[in-house]
Amino acid sequence: MLMSASATAILQGMSLLMGFATSILLARFIGGYGYGRYVYAIAWAGLLTTPAILGLDRFLVRGIAVYGVREQWSLMKGLLRRTNELVLITSVVIAAGGCAVAIGFLGGDLRWTFLIGMLLIPLTTLTLLRQGAMQAIGRVVAGQLPEYLIRPFLILAAVCVLGTLDRRALTSTTAIIANVGGVAVAFGVGAVLLRRALPKVLRTVTPRYETANWIRASLPMMLISGVWLANNYLATLVVGTLDGPRAAGVYSVVEKGAELIVLVLVAANMPLAPAIARMHAVNDTGGLQHTTERVAQLTLLVSAPIAAGFAIFPGIYLGIFGPGFQAGATALTILALAQLVNAFAGPAGNVLIMTGHERAAVIGIAAGLVANVVLGVALVPELGVTGGAIASGSSLVMWNTVLVVLARRKVGVNVTALHWLRMVRVPR
Repeated sequence: MLMSASATAILQGMSLLMGFATSILLARFIGGYGYGRYVYAIAWAGLLTTPAILGLDRFLVRGIAVYGVREQWSLMKGLLRRTNELVLITSVVIAAGGCAVAIGFLGGDLRWTFLIGMLLIPLTTLTLLRQGAMQAIGRVVAGQLPEYLIRPFLILAAVCVLGTLDRRALTSTTAIIANVGGVAVAFGVGAVLLRRALPKVLRTVTPRYETANWIRASLPMMLISGVWLANNYLATLVVGTLDGPRAAGVYSVVEKGAELIVLVLVAANMPLAPAIARMHAVNDTGGLQHTTERVAQLTLLVSAPIAAGFAIFPGIYLGIFGPGFQAGATALTILALAQLVNAFAGPAGNVLIMTGHERAAVIGIAAGLVANVVLGVALVPELGVTGGAIASGSSLVMWNTVLVVLARRKVGVNVTALHWLRMVRVPR
């Protein structure tokens, strides 16, 4: 697992670097307003991905891992086929609804940027399913190559070509076209890799379906994934809606910086998820305790200095994007501190989901979402980007605290970086 986590961290680091380069070029080439339109459309596409995927990507990881241990190949094949069918239908319907809203209520360049961005919904949902399947069968690194290497490279290359040949050709609309093209190519490559990686026995067995049970188990995961995605996109959407596209661009840059702080935790969660499901399936609570605690300790060790750098010297990072982005300095400090709490909390959500306690996890996730929405609407009109950061940071701290307590109560393990907390008694 350590090798997979290390390779994942390297891939995600490369992806982030290319993503940062793309953001810097776009911010400088098309300006704060054009960049704001671009990230606003991306944020909506990302948020609408949540109901489109029905939580089946996370359930797929657990289901395939458990079916693999029990050698239930017919159920594994049925799960793979049915999840793709359901997600394709829901994603197309939701994307069509988004297009209808754009045609009816948006105008100018924002309308076209938004319309093209809706193509990301079916592409992203099917990509997440494919990535979850690769994760479950232990091909974590190969499963991430298309999204973390091919996709960002193609987008960066397209932006560089357009910006070099004719800057007037690079707009928020052409930038979103480049994004959709990169995602489409990466999806095609990933689909081929998955087909080659699946157990050969699946080619001969007859699929068996338990659709009702799968959907019933996946819906709480949809709520959990929805809040995680909402915490990534909601503040950008609230800031963009209440304070304009330019403010949305500034907040997006701030959020990208804060994401660096928990890079190790995100990387570790990929190979960790199926491992948690397997350990829980064989009742290895000791192994689960040891593994999750070490992940949290490693995450905090790496994340703390990065968070300190962003909190103390936010202007250095923001200056890379241009003078108009310095308005996000206070927001970056706030999000850096909130992400440090996230790192300390460890893989709490992953533990609950992969051990069958996704319904309990919804409690903490829902509390965080409510805080994000209420605080965002209340603070953004007065504080702008800083208000969005306060709302998002408060949400992050709240749901991490609740999930840590729930993991201790429901699963009996301490998922935080502090060893002595495993001795704390939590009422069941």
